[in-house]
Order: sequence, then C-alpha cells, then structure tokens
Amino acid sequence: MTPKWGYTVMDKDDLVWEKLEDDLEKWELSVNKAVIYRGVAALILKYRPGEAVELHMPIKGGYNAFYRLEHCQVPRREIRYEVATMKYVAANTTIPVPKIYGWGTAEENPTGLGPFMIIEYIEHSRTLSDALKDPTLGPKEEPVLDPNIDEQKLSFLYGQMANILLQLSTLTFPQISSLDQDSNGNISVSGHPITMNMNNLIEHTNIPPSILPIHPHNYASTTAWYSALADMHLTQLTFQHNDAIADDDDARDKYIARQLFRRLAHEGRLSPPPPSTDATDPSSEFRLFSEDLRPSNVLVDADDRIVSVIDWEFAYVAPAQYSRDPPWWLLLKMGDYWPGGHEAFVEAYGVRLETFLRVLEVEEGKMREADEAKKREGGETKTDDEDVVNGIASLSLSTTPLSQQMCQSYTSNTWLTNLATRDSWTFDFLFWRYLDEQFFGDEKENEEQDYHARLDLLTEREREAMEEFVLAKVRDSEERVVVEWGEEEAKARLAEVMV
Repeated sequence: MTPKWGYTVMDKDDLVWEKLEDDLEKWELSVNKAVIYRGVAALILKYRPGEAVELHMPIKGGYNAFYRLEHCQVPRREIRYEVATMKYVAANTTIPVPKIYGWGTAEENPTGLGPFMIIEYIEHSRTLSDALKDPTLGPKEEPVLDPNIDEQKLSFLYGQMANILLQLSTLTFPQISSLDQDSNGNISVSGHPITMNMNNLIEHTNIPPSILPIHPHNYASTTAWYSALADMHLTQLTFQHNDAIADDDDARDKYIARQLFRRLAHEGRLSPPPPSTDATDPSSEFRLFSEDLRPSNVLVDADDRIVSVIDWEFAYVAPAQYSRDPPWWLLLKMGDYWPGGHEAFVEAYGVRLETFLRVLEVEEGKMREADEAKKREGGETKTDDEDVVNGIASLSLSTTPLSQQMCQSYTSNTWLTNLATRDSWTFDFLFWRYLDEQFFGDEKENEEQDYHARLDLLTEREREAMEEFVLAKVRDSEERVVVEWGEEEAKARLAEVMV
C-alpha cells in the first residue's frame, strides 16, 4: 500500500507569511531614506574611522541587512553571542572570519535599525555556493549543485569545507549553550542556545519568545536538550493557526508523531551510542555547531579559495552528534522540494557524500601530521578557556575519525533523526518516513505511515487530550486570522497540551 505522505515539508502559516512580507516591505521603505543612510555611514565611521567613499545599496539576506561603506556590514539580533562566537573561532582555529571593529545593541544604535555589527570587508570574488551551483540557473533561482561539476573541482571545494567542519568538531565544551562575553570581553559558555527553529517559531506562529526553552541558559545533557526540542515541535503545531493541518486525520498524524517523539526524547532514546571505538559518552560531550554554515555563507577569491566564513548567528554548543552528521548542504538544496522527490534526493546525496567523506579523510590526515610534527618539536597546545580544548589537540579525544563517524551516522539514519529534532516543519515527513519504522516497528506494520497503527501507543490521557486538540485545530482551520498570543495566555494553552 502506498504511504499517505505526499509532501516532505509542512506548510507555514500563509497569513503570517503575508504579514511578514508586508512588514518587510514597510521596513525597506523606512530605511530607504537619505537620513537613514547618513546615520548608517556615521555609525560605521565611529567604529571604523577612515575616508568614506560610497555607501552601497543595502543587500537583504535571509536574516540580515548588509550595508557596505567600502568595507562594512550591519547585522542584527542576539549580537553578543554572535560576536563571542566569531572571536572564539578566530582565536582557536584557522577558520577565516572577519575582524570585528564594533558592535552594539538596538539601544546603542542611533539609526534605530536594531542591533549592529561593524566588520572587516573581505575582498572576494563570489560565494562558495556560486562556485558549486548549476551555471544554467538564473540569478534568482534557488542554487542547486552543478550535476556536471568536474570531480577535481568538487573535491577541492568540498575539501576546504571539510577542513572547517573538522576544526569546529574539535572544540569541546561541558554543556549545551551559546558562547557569550562579559563587559571585559571574556568569553564563556553561558548564553542560551539560539536555533533557526526558535527563530521560525517566533516569526511564523506569533508566540511570545518567553515560552520557548531558552531558560535555563544551558543544558547539561543531550537528553535534556532533545526533550526541549521535541516539546518545541508540539508548540509549533499548537500555535500555528493557519495551514497547520489538512483535516482531522492529518491533525492526529501530527499530534501522535510529536507525542511519540517527545517520549523518545524524554527516555533518552534519540541519543545514539558512542562511536564503536570511543569511550566517551556522546550525551555528555558537546561541540560548537553552526546551523547556518553553508556554502552561501562562505566567501571565496578568484581561485575559489575560502577567504571568509560569515553569519554565525545560529552557532551554539550542541550535542556532539550534530558535528558527526554528514552536512545537509552537499547538494546546496534540501530534499524538501527536490525534483523527483525525496528518493531522488537521497540517491543524488549519497553519490556526493562519497566525495565529501573521501576529502574529509585527506584533511584528517593533514591534521594528524601537523599534530605529530608539533609534538616532535615539543610544542604544547594552549587554550584561553578551561571549558574548551583547542583544535588539533582535541582530536585525541576520539579514536574514531570524523569521516567514519559521518558514514556511520548516514548509514544508521542518525543524521535524519537529528534533522528531525531541529525543524518543526520537516519533522512530520521524517518521522513517518524514517523514524516510525526505526523506533516502533517494521514497515509492514504501518504501510500507510500514519497514526492508525500507533494509536495504541498513546496513554489514555494522551488520547483524551488528542481529541480535544484535534477539535481545536479543526476550529482554527475554519477561520483564517493572524492570532497575537499574550504571554500568560500562551503559557496556559501550552500547559494544556503538554501532557
């Protein structure tokens, strides 16, 4: 029997999406004024003195607006964490990041445009995404890896990214958190982690940020973190008013998937076993991980050599397994809307993953050789923070190479489990297509990949709550409005569904 899941990503609330576009248009109109441009230029010159030649037209990114006064840009929110991360990466790896000349909060920005950062302009030819993408695509089309790319060129470009991921994977920390810095510039593991999914929940469901799992500021175990992420999936389904469900059966599919996933998380079953030859418990070691590290945020020169990695907003200390998963961006595009469907995506991805793992092995060899040479010379690796271990030295923490760990994660579908923890809108497809069979029985037990075969796994209380929940979602679907949730009202509603 054909499974019912015909899509790979859940729709976002279309009315909220329209509102976001309207708000963006109003914002763009508000900043396209001479007085604003003069204010921006003055702000940049305050922290980066020099002769201003020209303030270029702003470039809008996914989460940023970039202004260039020959050499400067202006980003946005939770700026302190991003600054701390960039400084830490620059100090503890060879990954090229822009120098920071100044930054401040929204209150410190005289232009009224929000938090800001003034950074070094890096001369570059294009992004790594441009170097990898299909040249037949138009400038406004979503980039996809060139299917005819030369293997030698691909290995060269992938190899540079492999080196970056390898270095990041060696930075270890005692807890899940964001890097933060105090007024003296001292960096510590003390900020609350900020994920892209949190950002999307706030934007697309209009929930108050206070109901998200940002307190406590850190998590001491992978199980605690996965539990918080699983709760967020139910939060998303609860507060997305429009386009959340197709009908009452769809509501049950999504509700049961989230409740079962919460159970897996709370029981610690989402945490994979440690690599076979390692003694380290993966639930108690954490690595610096950037959700938005992708080729479009990597700048290259005319020879396609990486000169800078930008946009560290969604970088935080995460479960070590995130760093052991193969990167999602190998084809530049996720499988959500891949031509030919998800199976075609998996087939194409597997071929490119072989190339990536091969060049990663080469980078691992280079790093080991450098480490051995340093030891022969009697050098010691130093660290500015007792919470972390610097780059090459920490390779000794794991006797299993990262390339082998990524291969194991791919073949065991662990990487799909971790993707499911991080995205509430692709969660349903991943759960019913992969995780349901992995955790709750073989495919023949649930050929339609939906809730019917799993209803008896719910407790009586969960089943009762489900029917009330389904009725509420059906009522929501009958009236297309944008709902503004108050903090206390949202907390009360969330308490009703978190059974």
